[in-house]
Amino acid sequence: MKVKRDKKNKKLTIFLISVVLSLPFWWGINALGKDISKIYFWQEISKNPEIFAAQAKQQSIIKQIKKLKKERQRENNFKKLKIDAKSAISVEINNNGNEKKLFGKKEEKRLPIASITKLMTALTVFNLNETYKLSRLIKISKKAVDQDGDSKWGGLKVGEKMSVKNLLAMALIESNNDAAFALTEPIGEKAFVNLMNINAKKIGMRNTHYFNPNGLEPDNPKKPINYSTATDLVKLARYIIKNYPQIFKITTNKTYSVLKPDGSLHHFIPENTDKLLGKVPGIIGGKTGWTPRASGCLLLALKNPNGNGYFVNVVLGSKDRFGDMEKIIRALEIHINK
Repeated sequence: MKVKRDKKNKKLTIFLISVVLSLPFWWGINALGKDISKIYFWQEISKNPEIFAAQAKQQSIIKQIKKLKKERQRENNFKKLKIDAKSAISVEINNNGNEKKLFGKKEEKRLPIASITKLMTALTVFNLNETYKLSRLIKISKKAVDQDGDSKWGGLKVGEKMSVKNLLAMALIESNNDAAFALTEPIGEKAFVNLMNINAKKIGMRNTHYFNPNGLEPDNPKKPINYSTATDLVKLARYIIKNYPQIFKITTNKTYSVLKPDGSLHHFIPENTDKLLGKVPGIIGGKTGWTPRASGCLLLALKNPNGNGYFVNVVLGSKDRFGDMEKIIRALEIHINK
């Protein structure tokens, strides 16, 4: 009995070993079978290329139908769109640079733009890169400190020095008027503002003019105020994205630590003036603005979710700039986080 049991165990062991040793062989056969089937598939395709062409054409047609369906949905959304803003625009710009207006409301109307001005201020700084190296220290003047609209988080002091990098962050993230003015100090306010207007003409902003670097309203209502149009501001956004994307990168900082020249903390900015950061996906950059005469203003550039370019949206003269912008974003079929 014991001998028979040993023989059975021996046979079972030999069988299991044979199975294990044969597995690579069968896996190879299986893989070979798959490879052969692929070879046959491509041989058939080479003999009958019209099959492959038909499949590719079908996929292309399906893709085009989906695209057209989405475009029509957006068109319907914008037809129904009602916003409070005096002027607004939404433009789609594809990867080839082709532009398509999706929505417009008195987009050619000249209106005050408040702190959206600071985008041109930053552009002028970056355009003078020899004069305005980011590490350059600028001495803060009394005139800079006397600008209206004190910082919530930590104002500038007469005589202190701040780097161009930190002044740009203050101007673009917390919309600090003193910082924007301080950036004009190396060449003087008048020369700096003249360059802002030269840059505007260069970009093709024909209905835009700047009188100061921060967008503040003059105390005398009869004096001129910085103005532009929604259409011109789209041109500005396009130019920034193409030539100075670092400007918009600064504007997407939710928080920022402003540092003194010695590296110690000057003050901490706990929030960006743009309340849509974190709520709207794919924000490339933007700028807020508000004054009594301008009311609420907002420029926002967003990535196109399908990967083909981006959108530029502008609202001017709004009682609810963020609410109006959210309506435009929803019309674009872009989800907004709560």
